[in-house]
Amino acid sequence: MIKNYLLITFRNIFRNKLFSGVNILGLAFGICSTLLILLWVFDELQVDKFHAQSDRLYRVMENQKAADGRIYTWSATPGPMAPFIKDKYPEIELATRVTWGENLLFQFGEKSFYNEGIYVDPDFLQMFTFPLLVGDVNTALKDKSSVVISRKMAESYFGSAQAALGKIFQVDTKKTYTVTGVLEEIPKSASMQFEYLLPFQVFFDVNKEWLDEWDNNNVRTYLVLTRGTDITSFSTKFRDEIATHEAQTNVSLFVQPYGDAYLYGDFDNGIQSGGRIETVNIFLIVAAFVLVIACINFMNLSTAQATKRAKEVGLRKVIGAVPRQLFRQFMAESFFTVLLSAAIAVLLTFVLLPGFNILTGKDVQLDAVDPRVWIIFAGIIVFTGFAAGSYPALIIAGFKPAQVLKGQLKSGNRAATFRKALVVVQFSLSIILIISTIVVFRQMSFMEDRDIGFDRQNLYSVWMEGGLSKKFESFRNQLLAMPGIESVTASSQSPINVGNSTYGVQWEGKNPEDKILFSNMNVDYDFVQSLKMEMAEGRAFDRSQVADSDNYVLNEAAAAKIGLNDIVGREITMWDQKGKVIGVVKNFNFGSLHSAVEPLIMRIDTTWMNCMLIRSEAGKTTEALQSTEKLWKEYLPQYPLRYKFLSQDWEEYYKSEAQRGKVFNVLSIVSIFISCLGLFGLSAFSAERRTKELGIRKAMGASTSGLVRLMGQEFSVLVMVAAVIGCPVGWYVMSQWLESYAYHVEVGYLVPVIAAVACFVVSVLTVAYHSLRAATKDPVQTLRHE
Repeated sequence: MIKNYLLITFRNIFRNKLFSGVNILGLAFGICSTLLILLWVFDELQVDKFHAQSDRLYRVMENQKAADGRIYTWSATPGPMAPFIKDKYPEIELATRVTWGENLLFQFGEKSFYNEGIYVDPDFLQMFTFPLLVGDVNTALKDKSSVVISRKMAESYFGSAQAALGKIFQVDTKKTYTVTGVLEEIPKSASMQFEYLLPFQVFFDVNKEWLDEWDNNNVRTYLVLTRGTDITSFSTKFRDEIATHEAQTNVSLFVQPYGDAYLYGDFDNGIQSGGRIETVNIFLIVAAFVLVIACINFMNLSTAQATKRAKEVGLRKVIGAVPRQLFRQFMAESFFTVLLSAAIAVLLTFVLLPGFNILTGKDVQLDAVDPRVWIIFAGIIVFTGFAAGSYPALIIAGFKPAQVLKGQLKSGNRAATFRKALVVVQFSLSIILIISTIVVFRQMSFMEDRDIGFDRQNLYSVWMEGGLSKKFESFRNQLLAMPGIESVTASSQSPINVGNSTYGVQWEGKNPEDKILFSNMNVDYDFVQSLKMEMAEGRAFDRSQVADSDNYVLNEAAAAKIGLNDIVGREITMWDQKGKVIGVVKNFNFGSLHSAVEPLIMRIDTTWMNCMLIRSEAGKTTEALQSTEKLWKEYLPQYPLRYKFLSQDWEEYYKSEAQRGKVFNVLSIVSIFISCLGLFGLSAFSAERRTKELGIRKAMGASTSGLVRLMGQEFSVLVMVAAVIGCPVGWYVMSQWLESYAYHVEVGYLVPVIAAVACFVVSVLTVAYHSLRAATKDPVQTLRHE
């Protein structure tokens, strides 16, 4: 029986090459697109799920309630907390602190490279599943002079992991560390990526002055809870731990499963509100859209072609075939067609996968031996086979033999109406995708080109290594005299990524119990001028004004938060430094455009300058970089110069969103292509079905243009109906998406119009080929058509 089904399937494919080709190609592109997206989704869902103790692994989070009642959620925690709570709570089996990434210079002999890693407590290697090729996870980080390095790092310095054990590194030209372990390759599905691990105690000893404070949040804390721990009970006990160390606190603690942190990392007013899971869901919906569009093609063309097989069905019924058998036959044919399309889709996937990885910044693979890949693939085939084949099979199996054999079979209004409805759905989905693509593209362009409050062009940052911050004034003065340099300044952080904040700001009239959060950064005297910021009130810092070392410059958001009239000249105190507000700078974006500009306070503090900012003269960037490198070698010959343009840093902020936007672009093109394939097939069928009608009309004097309009009118109306449905839906969906940005474009009314017109034009051009071909045929030939 299967052999018979196969024979009939291939016979029909070769007998109807055009329709079969359109069906198979449309399904292949739909399955390929869906498979690629599902591979990406599966990769996202697997992040951090490989840890052996993932069911007991948690990260500590803070909820901070501000004076206005709003709750801010952070993953940063106090430095002394981890060892203290491990001793205090029996539910905590293991605990570690983890710093943010540190880029340090490692030297061994003549080899010298920057490597990025983290400081961790000894429990780290027992908590997370990062196995060692050599070394013991229980003792590798016990000693303050030990370092655990990655396999890649070991091979680059020593040739192999085994050769690395016991070797001594010099780090940042000051300290020496002995290699006590080499990690196996860190999985790409780990959100935490690093090249080395250093003992946290080293970091603590250097920064104890500010790190050993319970009201200072600066490291991440992770816990492994004992088996059987009631998480609700533990959370209740643990929630007010900060209050036992700081009487005036607005902080409450909670724990989040570490395996959820990557996908569910966003919190709004203390409530978990999403994160990357939203992108995963969006991509799943888009993948479903594309596959549904491909399935609609199959159903439309199959039902349209049903009349050609009416006599076959009639004869089969006359000789005893029952509808159930016919349904199985045509479903089998559909599945064979889907399998053929799937085979082509797999080949397309292998070809397109490298480009897809570049597009998404991923490294997903179509692993033929991975059973999970086969499960995904089988699921797509089964869904597509049933979704695409069931309706045509029901229609064909339902033909009445008496009508068929008498030649009285008509396609039926219901079947035609259903085909039209499917075309409307198909193009509605395409229009929604086009609107989404245009809006995402406009928002990405808006973020890249937005005036963020300072001039980031011709501006590059250099992180000050090896104690250069203590020699900054001398370095700055010499650099200013060199070719290509326009200005030089410094700050504690990059001006587009300020991460420090404090509640420790007081002023006359403020309620001491109010907790108002201010971002803060230390800057050089020329910071405002070098970045070409604009002052809203007062003046910027002035090197000639000695008192400015104790004064402050606020942004407009901070001035509004303090709320004093004539704020310039007023006194405020941040921590233990009292000074006057000498100016208010216009708001500038020092963080993501997803959030409004936060209150920011700037002050002069030369002891905490880490980031040097250098502006080159217009058109002289190369000269400026050469000057910087030349002087750098004089001051720090052992450190390679590292620099980065702020325009690049800004683009990095939105790299993942830009990648998603590009995926939307591609999927929109694919959806339009598949929809047009369907229209191409349906218009061919319509032209064939109306051949004699067109011949009569032409013989009666109808013009070619009139016949083309007549042929195209049917499909044009359907696309316009799709526009009426798709435009408002697309507008609403993208308006809601834009609400996640504090600064964004508007969808407007022009975007839906452009999407609808684009679909209309493409559909008209698609139908025009068959319409024109049919309308230009010789009436003598068309009137002989059977």
